[in-house]
Amino acid sequence: MTWYRFGEWILRWRFIVLAVVGVLTAFFGYFAAQTQLVTSFGELLPQNHPFIQVAHKYDQYFGSVNNVTIMIEAKEGTIYTPAIIGKIVQMTRDMDVVYGIQHGSVRSVATSSYFRPLAGGVILNTPVLPNGDLPKTAGELEELESNVHKNPGVIFGRFVSLDDRAAVIEGSFLETRLDYTRIFDEIRRNVVEPERDASVHIYYGGQPILYGWVYHYTPEFLWIFVATVLAVWMLLYLYFSDWRGALRPTISGVICAIWGLGFIRLLGFGLDPLVLVIPFLITARAVSHSVQMHDRYYEEFYRLRDKERAILSSFSELFVPSLSGILADAFGVLIILLVPVLFLQRLAITASFWIAAIIVSELILNPIVYYYLDPPRIEVIERREHGWFKRLLQSIAKPMLESSGRIATFAATIVVIALCVFFWTGLKVGDPSSESPILWPNSPYNRSMAAIQSEFGAIEQFVVVAELARRDSLNDPKLYHVMDEYERYMERDPAVGRTFSVADLLSNGGSALREFQPKWNVLPTTTRGTGQLLGGLLAGASPLSTAYIITPRRDATQITVYSKDREGENVQRIVLRSQRFFDEPRHHVPGVTFSLAAGIIGELAAANQEIIDNDLLLNVLAFATIYIIILITYRSFMAGLYLLFPLALANAAINAFMGAHDIGININTLPVVTVGVGFGIDYSIYIVSRIIEGLALGSDLKGSTYTALITSGKAVVFTALTLVASVLFWYWSSIRFDAEMGLLLAVWMFVSMLGAMTILPVLIVTFDPAFIRREKERTIASKRPDLESRTLAAFS
Repeated sequence: MTWYRFGEWILRWRFIVLAVVGVLTAFFGYFAAQTQLVTSFGELLPQNHPFIQVAHKYDQYFGSVNNVTIMIEAKEGTIYTPAIIGKIVQMTRDMDVVYGIQHGSVRSVATSSYFRPLAGGVILNTPVLPNGDLPKTAGELEELESNVHKNPGVIFGRFVSLDDRAAVIEGSFLETRLDYTRIFDEIRRNVVEPERDASVHIYYGGQPILYGWVYHYTPEFLWIFVATVLAVWMLLYLYFSDWRGALRPTISGVICAIWGLGFIRLLGFGLDPLVLVIPFLITARAVSHSVQMHDRYYEEFYRLRDKERAILSSFSELFVPSLSGILADAFGVLIILLVPVLFLQRLAITASFWIAAIIVSELILNPIVYYYLDPPRIEVIERREHGWFKRLLQSIAKPMLESSGRIATFAATIVVIALCVFFWTGLKVGDPSSESPILWPNSPYNRSMAAIQSEFGAIEQFVVVAELARRDSLNDPKLYHVMDEYERYMERDPAVGRTFSVADLLSNGGSALREFQPKWNVLPTTTRGTGQLLGGLLAGASPLSTAYIITPRRDATQITVYSKDREGENVQRIVLRSQRFFDEPRHHVPGVTFSLAAGIIGELAAANQEIIDNDLLLNVLAFATIYIIILITYRSFMAGLYLLFPLALANAAINAFMGAHDIGININTLPVVTVGVGFGIDYSIYIVSRIIEGLALGSDLKGSTYTALITSGKAVVFTALTLVASVLFWYWSSIRFDAEMGLLLAVWMFVSMLGAMTILPVLIVTFDPAFIRREKERTIASKRPDLESRTLAAFS
């Protein structure tokens, strides 16, 4: 009767409780009103990983992940017309004034240079377009085309496509000044749109553009939210047959959301638009718990015909299972703190608090809300008790608990497990395809990236940094021969489209002295020859303009490998091949350390490695945490095994679903998948607690299980189906990631519900676990007076 008395205390001091909760809700509401949508790719990366540290050290020079690539393509002919060259020059200039651009990083054919031989064997690094002057005559255009073609890999094939139909403009943005919306709007409005006309196609992509599109589509969330709320309200009204049934869960969900959003803003965090499905899911969990309590309140009121006693009875019976389910979810999510990724650590803190807030919105406020609401009408409850939904459950539950039904359930479970194992093998770490999984395949962004990849073969950068212990290492010819050998080695990989390094520039310098004959396109073999070519390359150029190949302090240079896509297997193979190459003793250069890896591919490789290292650990620790809470709740080591089986089955089903639908485990999906690990355990807890209660009333095991399935199980099925129905609206979102993650979590809830409603009760009826009987005796001992008064009503 402890929780019964606690309920009495809440009602007795309801004004004080309401005042405290009201003040706290107003406090969190103040901050919730300031909620901002903020995303940062950098926060998704493991900052302690060596690759990330190398990337941060050199991202202002080499291979920033915040690159933007703009391609201008001639609809007819080649780019060598005054109009198109003029567009390239103007777009290059306009790109250099976009907010947050890293000056000196904007490169195109308009900023390129080539080696021009002078009398006396001197070579001069000469701009392709001196002083930005535009070619106007046919002769000047032919000269420009000739100079481009004389520099394969440096200009031709890098800034101009091999068919001469397209050219690219590249630029990097500073991590400290990332404003995706502003960058996206300025590039589209000031750089791209003014140059669009009937003569060219213009495509643009890169990480800032991708997230710019995400922010562009976020206003859609408003109508999705409104449609979802209306659908849930309608389903709740149909389920409870009165407006109170829709109002009570809504109050719980709204208060929980205010506390959660306010806490996020209070800590100075933002709400990432790519994980909006997580707050939606947590709020749905609050609604789920409220439906259980409201369903039980109707049942108790029908039995007792006294509102206050019904409130206290339903509160006392469901307090422990509700609290256990909430804490299991909250502590299961908190485990994510162990992953050394800032975004995941923030998510662990905020999501676990948001889940824990359900204790206040559901349990603490529950008796008070019911106290002020009018009781339901008896005829409404009777109509629900004989409705089609309950009759359907009765028709399924009764035969399922018979011997033949249990055998069929075991057989179906084995088939499901086999299917999960089969499809699980298709699950990949990293992006499963070349297109961005964040947006739909036919989105403007993915179409742009496909067009750029089609013309240039590869644009995703993997950067190896050659760190120089001493400055004269730059004149060591072995350095450039190793760099060149690495490029040739990596270009044999099917995922690699092209490579670039200062070695390419030096070899071009050698051919410049011999009228650009290809056979002389070789690297120098002496320190003196290397120094001469390097001096010619850097002569007259500012350190900032050459920082993309050699740092201004001359303490590092780079090799860039351009990958065709971001597929997890390709990323992993590029890293392994690179490590294997530089580990060979013959590729060691005195005073030089080859460090992996900057660029988007390097940083994704670090994130994928962190996923591989932590995914299994997170799942084990999450299940262990939930097991401990179940152990405390039921005081049995076996109870955890029974209750976790449906959850493990749901986990396996989700991994199989991801494998079958080509959804990879990556830095975007990991937060959603990890948060969902413990969701659904409350279904099993409600079922088992109701079985124990039925036994305490004097029913046999099969009868108690049957009663649990058509009472608590009814609410379990309804909430799971409601969640699935509400998630369908997400599929109208232009953000594919949110749509797929919503569907993923809906499937998770649905499979958890099926497990709790089928294999769990069948296991209990078949094996009659000792913890069920032991909990029955403890329940009888603690609630004997109340149980005796209820026994007759339970069997009538």
